[in-house]
Amino acid sequence: MRVHDITLASDFSPDDLKHICMDAGRFHSDIVLLRQDLVIDVKSLLGMMTFPLKKGSVITIRTRGKDEEEALDFMCRLMEPC
Repeated sequence: MRVHDITLASDFSPDDLKHICMDAGRFHSDIVLLRQDLVIDVKSLLGMMTFPLKKGSVITIRTRGKDEEEALDFMCRLMEPC
């Protein structure tokens, strides 16, 4: 299992969330976002649409599976500030 905390650099639109969800589907690992008591499966479009991803929010990305390191790197590149 890999875990990484990040502060979001920008807001994510519904279209952004759709693309993240689709791209995350190429990984075998489970990918979840955590904030306080919320746990959202990144591969679930409905779950992603209900999870407010706003600039300045602190979230935890957790990956688990055979390609967990690659999945975590992918999510970090999408969500962390450059």
